[in-house]
Amino acid sequence: MKERKFIEESVKRLLVSEYVRSEIDTAGFGAMEMKRTPFGTNVTLFVNKPGLVIGRRGSNIQAITSTLEKVYGLEAPQIEVKEVDSPDMNPNVVAKKIALSLEKGWSYRRAGNTALRRTVEQNAGGVIIKLAGKISGERGRTQKFVSGSVKYSGEPGRIGMLRGFSQAKLKLGVIGISVGILDPKYQLPDVIRTPSPKKVIKVEDVNGTEGEGSKTEN
Repeated sequence: MKERKFIEESVKRLLVSEYVRSEIDTAGFGAMEMKRTPFGTNVTLFVNKPGLVIGRRGSNIQAITSTLEKVYGLEAPQIEVKEVDSPDMNPNVVAKKIALSLEKGWSYRRAGNTALRRTVEQNAGGVIIKLAGKISGERGRTQKFVSGSVKYSGEPGRIGMLRGFSQAKLKLGVIGISVGILDPKYQLPDVIRTPSPKKVIKVEDVNGTEGEGSKTEN
C-alpha cells in the first residue's frame, strides 16, 4: 500500500508540474516546489517574470489555485511566486529564451551561440544545448552547442547537471530544445583540493633569541 501511495503522489506531482508549466510558460518557468503541510499544500513557482504569473489583482493565481484544488485534488493549495535569481543559469529559462528567439526568426546558430555565451559568462562549469527538429531544412537533425565540462552519467550527471527543456513552434515543425548546465556549486569527484602549504617564519622573543614557527598561508 505504501508503494502504491508513493506512486500516486509522484504521478500527481508530475501532472501538477505539467499543468503549471503550460499555464505560465510565457513567464519563463524555472522550477516548481510542492510541499505538504498541516495547513495545506505549498506550491512555490520560480519564474523569470513574476508579474505575468500573478496577473491583474492576482486573477491568474486565483484561477490556477482553483484548478489545482478542484481538478488535481490538492488540499488547500497556497501558491507563492518567486523570481529566478539568475535566469541565464536556469536551464528551463534558457531553453525558453532560445525557443522565443527561434520563433522570432533568429537562426539556430545565433540563438544557440548567444544562449551559450551568456551562460558561460555566469561561470557555469559546463553547458550543453541541443536543438532537434527541422532546424535548417526539410530533414530533421540535431545540433549541439557545448562548452566546458559536461557530465552524462553517474552522480555528476544526475545531481551536478541541471536540466531543462522547451519547444519552439515554427512553420516547418516543432523544434525541441534541451539545456544542461553543470552547477558551479557542485564539486566534481575527480577534483582534488589540497590544503595550502605551511611557510616557516622566524619569531623573535623578548630576550632577543630567534625561534621557528609555522604559519598557514590562505
